[in-house]
Amino acid sequence: MFPSTQTHTLDCHCIKCHNSHQKSSYAAKRTETHRNKRARVEAAMRNMDVDTEVIPTSRSDSVEAMDGQANSPFLDAASMFDNDRDDNDFDDNVEDEVNEIEIEDFNSEDPFAAPDMPKNEVHQFIAIFTVLFASRHVVDKGAAVLIEFINNLLRIYDQDFQLPTSLAGLQKITGFSAITKGIKKFVVCQDCHIVYQDIVSAPPRCVSSKLGARSACNCNLTKSISSGALVAKREYVYQSIKNTLSVFFRRPSFEAKILRGTIIDPMHNLFLGTSKRLMDRWIDEKTIGPEEFASLEKIAETMVLPRDYTTLTTKIGKGFSYMKADEWKSWVLVYSPLLLHGILPPLQFKNWMYFVDACRYYVKPSITFDEITTAHSLLEKFCNACNVDYTATILTCNMHLHLHLHECIRDFGPVYGYWLFGFERYNGILKNFKTNGKDGFEATYMKNFVQNAYKGDYVNAVLKSSSQIPFIHTLSKLVTTSIPAATVTTLSSRPFRLQAFVQGYTDPYNPPKGNEPLPPSTFPLKYKKPSVMDDSDYLHLLEYYQVAYNLPDLASYQDTSYNRPALDNQIIKLKSIDILGQHYQGTNNSTISRGSLVQAKFVGSNGNIILGFAGQIQYLFTHSFQLPPTHNLHLTRMVHDHQHVFAFIKWFRTSSDRSREDDGVEFCLPTFSPDSYHSIIPVHRILLEVATATIATSRNVSKMLVIPLPKKLYA
Repeated sequence: MFPSTQTHTLDCHCIKCHNSHQKSSYAAKRTETHRNKRARVEAAMRNMDVDTEVIPTSRSDSVEAMDGQANSPFLDAASMFDNDRDDNDFDDNVEDEVNEIEIEDFNSEDPFAAPDMPKNEVHQFIAIFTVLFASRHVVDKGAAVLIEFINNLLRIYDQDFQLPTSLAGLQKITGFSAITKGIKKFVVCQDCHIVYQDIVSAPPRCVSSKLGARSACNCNLTKSISSGALVAKREYVYQSIKNTLSVFFRRPSFEAKILRGTIIDPMHNLFLGTSKRLMDRWIDEKTIGPEEFASLEKIAETMVLPRDYTTLTTKIGKGFSYMKADEWKSWVLVYSPLLLHGILPPLQFKNWMYFVDACRYYVKPSITFDEITTAHSLLEKFCNACNVDYTATILTCNMHLHLHLHECIRDFGPVYGYWLFGFERYNGILKNFKTNGKDGFEATYMKNFVQNAYKGDYVNAVLKSSSQIPFIHTLSKLVTTSIPAATVTTLSSRPFRLQAFVQGYTDPYNPPKGNEPLPPSTFPLKYKKPSVMDDSDYLHLLEYYQVAYNLPDLASYQDTSYNRPALDNQIIKLKSIDILGQHYQGTNNSTISRGSLVQAKFVGSNGNIILGFAGQIQYLFTHSFQLPPTHNLHLTRMVHDHQHVFAFIKWFRTSSDRSREDDGVEFCLPTFSPDSYHSIIPVHRILLEVATATIATSRNVSKMLVIPLPKKLYA
């Protein structure tokens, strides 16, 4: 027997029922409640327009109010709206579909509003500069000292303004704290997934009765579930999931919608997967033994890598034990093209270089569709060759996923957006991080991330007056993201264009002159004092300007005649620059050369492009040069920026040996060519960074091997 159900009905006097010939109708109590709530809201909206105070509180009052407004256009519109519906729209069977009408007040508040900001624009700049500087370069305790120092200066100069004594107070009055006000740390149970507000309110064990009250570490079970029952329960769950998934796998749309939406982690797939597996195979098959490891380590000790690559020395000699993902990445991209040549059989080495070349494409922060297609083709060759060079057991599911990486990158973008190197570095930081107050590491890390992401928007939001434009150039050095081009245009005669920048280092037939715009984050926060350029280097700079601007009459500063324009010998040396994530620095008369080895394109004497020019940056510098008024650039009224950014580079002597060209490795001599005006090169023309190694031939002749590395371009 089924239990009897009883429906409570009432007379409904809503607009729809009231307009019927019976003036009412029977309806379920819940339906009647929804209809009358709607009628009261509509009546209230009409009363706001006619400025009356009739608010019905009962069904009869509601009817009277609607009768009095029978000719109201709002009532007609509502009646038309209701009459468009079917009579069964508000039937008992569909009463749950009736949605309550809510009047929402949209919040149009400025996210960076700072009502307590000082009115004086100079005081505003001081407050904004201090909060941005402290967020990037100063820890909390140092911020208090900085604030105290600035307040003392304000008092010395009789200013009627003082900064708050705490960093939190300063962030509040400037509106900077609004960026992270919505960030809060929660605690989630790993068993039942209940979210708790904080660690205090979270119980030490899971309180869900369905899961058997597990401990916080998910390792202990209560006595109510025996081990045998647990195994049986797990087996039941496993079979249920397997049966459910088997249905989906038979559907043709499953692969397109589910599998295509799964991201492959390139860190595990390429570096911790295939590269490690092949090294284990070479060791097991005695292809590489202790003697080979010793010789490889000897060459590796002579190698110089850029700053962003992890160096390998003792781990190579120890047989690649306890290698991390960063180290495997360096091995694949930098070390292996040099060290495995002559160690592996020729066919196996050729096959390995397919894998290396594909990785060089995939690890780039910016990648084109043509490069994705090329990398996929290389991995196809690699997997097919592995099937021939090795036994069938070398082919794993992980290697099969190589052939789906191109789809993943096409769908989700470059690998820097989702590979797990960030988590590996996060865990390393977490081990050495002391808990910061009540927020803990996770909340502090997230706040710093959000602040860095929105600093540029914050600066543009708080600086609204045209008289504050000169401040933007200074504040742009304190933000991680560059200020939009619309703002930069007001400060510079020409905005930075990515396409023009890329053309500068890829097209040697139209080389940049050195005064083209660079991203605002290129230059360091602090400049050195101007210095006098060495006379021998100055002569090369003078010749460079004469050739670049077609000014054969440009004279040296030592020329005493006044009828010729002269070139100043004052420069400002830079310790390093960072162009869209690519870091360059000079040796600056030191033995440290990481980050100073680069490569550039030149046009040869026969008109062909020469790719293999490798050199070492001696120092970076800026130089100011103003064109003479009679120059044709001024006559055409084109814009000329006087500041030029150069690198003084000593180029290695070239070698005629091209035996390793197919492997992406070039030969040169470990000595420098004589300096010339080609030693002065705009930083825009630097093609990429290189790694080097020094070897001795059978005739005891020293040669340098150059490995061009993928260019990092965070566009």
